[in-house]
Amino acid sequence: MRTSFILVSLVLSVVLAEKYAMVFGTKDNWHNYSITSDPCRVYDDLIKAGIKPENIIFMAYSTDLNDRQNPYPGMIFTDPAPNTDGDWAKYGCFDHLDYTDKEINPEVFLGILSGDKEGVAKATGKENPKVLAATPDDTVFTYFIDHGSDELVCIGNGYVYAKEMIAAFKTAHEKKLYGKWVWFMEACHSGSMFENKLPADWDIYIMTSSDAHHNAYMSNCPPDDAVAGKHLNTCMAGLWDNAYLDYLENKPDCTIGEIFDAVKAQVAKTSNQNVCEWGDMAFRDLKVSEFFGELPAPSFRKAPKPVTNTVVLDEVPKHLAMWKAIRADKAELAEALKEYQEEAFQAAKKEVEVMRLGRAVMSEKAADKALKTAAEAYSPDCVRELTMSLVKNCGHTLPLSEATNNMLRNICLPGLSVPNVDFKDICM
Repeated sequence: MRTSFILVSLVLSVVLAEKYAMVFGTKDNWHNYSITSDPCRVYDDLIKAGIKPENIIFMAYSTDLNDRQNPYPGMIFTDPAPNTDGDWAKYGCFDHLDYTDKEINPEVFLGILSGDKEGVAKATGKENPKVLAATPDDTVFTYFIDHGSDELVCIGNGYVYAKEMIAAFKTAHEKKLYGKWVWFMEACHSGSMFENKLPADWDIYIMTSSDAHHNAYMSNCPPDDAVAGKHLNTCMAGLWDNAYLDYLENKPDCTIGEIFDAVKAQVAKTSNQNVCEWGDMAFRDLKVSEFFGELPAPSFRKAPKPVTNTVVLDEVPKHLAMWKAIRADKAELAEALKEYQEEAFQAAKKEVEVMRLGRAVMSEKAADKALKTAAEAYSPDCVRELTMSLVKNCGHTLPLSEATNNMLRNICLPGLSVPNVDFKDICM
């Protein structure tokens, strides 16, 4: 009798279990096109896989749909193609945005993760805002894409730091807002958010697009950015993002371990970003479909094309401006060339300011070497503080270049405190 009761209870828990998902694309602007296109693709796939719309929290911008640079208003793509069949917006992802524009900020983001319905309601004015509110029997899949740096990610115009995200996870764990939770996260240095921070017993598994030390790459950038004969003049998708989505769409029955191993190897062919995994490694034996839902048979989709043009994220604005000038007709050339010159100037200005910072704390020869050499060990707190000083005082933007990260890490060697530098003397 007791055995029958246990079996019935197990069956009921499986039947009553729900799949939940959260999709975050928290930056806009045409050169951040992938932060709009990839979340739309993920949302559409989740719906196709059977996740209920009411079980998905979707935070993203939709401004790229009608951006003046969009040759196909209302459409969004992740891959070049001879026609517009690959438009992801046609499935209605942007009709289901729960949070957008000014609602995209660190307070709302962290409130969603920690299940703080009252706090999110106060921050957004929404009467019944959607926040993480699953049960210990449920699974949760989360996809995130934005820029990042050492132990921080961008959310709208603000920043969320590693300790804040881990604290939100802890709250969700203590409040039992999920059973098992899988994160797929795209951001430069995204591994730094979890390295030596995420406990293995919180029932959370995370795949990050890069390790703690490298920037991520974009794919389908100019000149490989044409749809139906028109160039989009942007990078259409993230390298890692398209890799895992292509794999999942063609092998929907895969395990988490299989998709991680395949995508890590695929991405390593064209970048050094080093895809990583964190948390509970027992999840590797679970099927992705337990979290993502059951995608249709792969025969309904075409096999992915080989990646041809990738650009490291910090170089994307300059790359796009260069190709805009290359493609400009005579009437547009002067303005396009002016934009390219401004991007080139900003890149040079940043490099000079970083060298001025290095020269302020070490010899010129040492600074030159520090710019070109990666530090094996460094203080993340010191690097983060110097990063924000460059952003706030000198107008630098994230992600920082590899050379800049080299310099900051060599300044912030273990045991050294943040140097006392007057940034009025550093910034130009």
